Amino acid sequence: MQLLQQRIRLAPRVPARPRPALPVLMLGHAPGRVRVDRIPPEALAQMRDAGLGALLAERLRPEAPADAALCQLPLPLHSVGEFDDIFPDARATAAAYRSRLAGGRAWLPQAVSDFFANGGERLWLVRVAEADGQQGFLPSSPIRPQDLTTLRGLALALALPEVGLAVLPDLERLQIPAELPDIPDVSVAAPEPRFLPCGSAVGADQRERDDGDELPEVPPPLPTGDVLRLLQSVLARFRPDMQCLFTLPPAYSSRSAAPVIDPAALAAVEDIRAGADGAELRRLQLLFPYLRGREHRLVSAVGALAGLQAGSARRRGIWRSVAGVPLQADGLPYPPVNLRTRLELREAPGIGVLHSREGRVVLDDERLAVPALHPGHYAGRPAELIGFDGYRSAEVSRFIGFLQRQLRALGEVLVFNLDHRDPRPRLLLEDLLRRLHGQGALRGRRPEDAFSIRQIDTQEGTIGYEIEVAPAFPIDAIRLAFVNRAGEWRAEAAHE
Repeated sequence: MQLLQQRIRLAPRVPARPRPALPVLMLGHAPGRVRVDRIPPEALAQMRDAGLGALLAERLRPEAPADAALCQLPLPLHSVGEFDDIFPDARATAAAYRSRLAGGRAWLPQAVSDFFANGGERLWLVRVAEADGQQGFLPSSPIRPQDLTTLRGLALALALPEVGLAVLPDLERLQIPAELPDIPDVSVAAPEPRFLPCGSAVGADQRERDDGDELPEVPPPLPTGDVLRLLQSVLARFRPDMQCLFTLPPAYSSRSAAPVIDPAALAAVEDIRAGADGAELRRLQLLFPYLRGREHRLVSAVGALAGLQAGSARRRGIWRSVAGVPLQADGLPYPPVNLRTRLELREAPGIGVLHSREGRVVLDDERLAVPALHPGHYAGRPAELIGFDGYRSAEVSRFIGFLQRQLRALGEVLVFNLDHRDPRPRLLLEDLLRRLHGQGALRGRRPEDAFSIRQIDTQEGTIGYEIEVAPAFPIDAIRLAFVNRAGEWRAEAAHE
């Protein structure tokens, strides 16, 4: 009453969303209607702040056809409700590509649900036109970073510097052969006719079934090696601070009469490892198998795993592994992988295997096919040390990418600082690393034991700092370079 008598009005303001620890980019299919008018104003503002104003003007035109609406345009989402409001038919509309094993529905809606159910915060969603097939997920050639209107597929990550992880659930669905058979159904005797009340369950298996045995004519999947090389090349060249989760496709084994991991895909991974660009395979975290539940025939686990990694980065730190942490997912790993095969895939070529433990889905290990560090960091080391598990940990790669993004953001603050005598860059670097040490990301009793910063002599017009850190996992040290070239501060993973 006293406030009212004084003519004071209270205007409560919604608090701003906290900055997410690990924003994720997800590309997939969303068939059916698209309600552009339901995009929240906050999302439109975030898109403009990210420099996507030109794409907004081009791809939000009222006369655009429904099947092309919002295609190849990053859209920030913060809940499952926002997705269902903008794409109301995506969960029930049949997809253009249908296979016996993966069914006839897009995987994107379930991946979005799994992402937020496992703790994800901000999801940059890119709708891909089904008519574009696999090419809609892959970058066009040549890539012109200065012209955002020409970017396609994973290359749109160039417009989102905050993103640290990418997943492509429907690209994985397109890579499953349409005629790949399932485990044969067991024939049972038909039950005798009897009266059942309305609402009674007729059978135990209520998963989505095909309307018939006829499958439409569809192009065959792309070779797995070609897909992996394209994904890792765009990340290595333009976004070395990012990771991409990708599930390898299955194949049918006549010996076990069930689907198994595709031997051709494993051979392709080995060929990449042995090639000249084999070290760039550290950009990809390879997974197997998929998930199968009562409500869906098959779905990728990348949405749930990306949400788990994002939630863990917020709660525990991006440098911690999520291996062994249960996933919130409707379904169990399919096809199941026995312990022997799980260990073999973990060691060679280096695949994270999902398995069931006490009825919950967990990731066996966050394994990479190659060491997470640049080859210059471990060249000349003993062979047994190079093969040490710590060098092939996906959380190591995530932490290095996190440091690069943090230093890049710091460089944007110092964009006008060109005096090599100014102490502010070093003080800001020390503050960043001391905070990481205090949070447990770096090992050592004192900050001086956890990191070192040294200004390096460079060419004229360039300011550089060499940073060595000792992460809190079994790796000796990571060396980074923080350099100002022609007025622009950049963070690079240094090597010999």
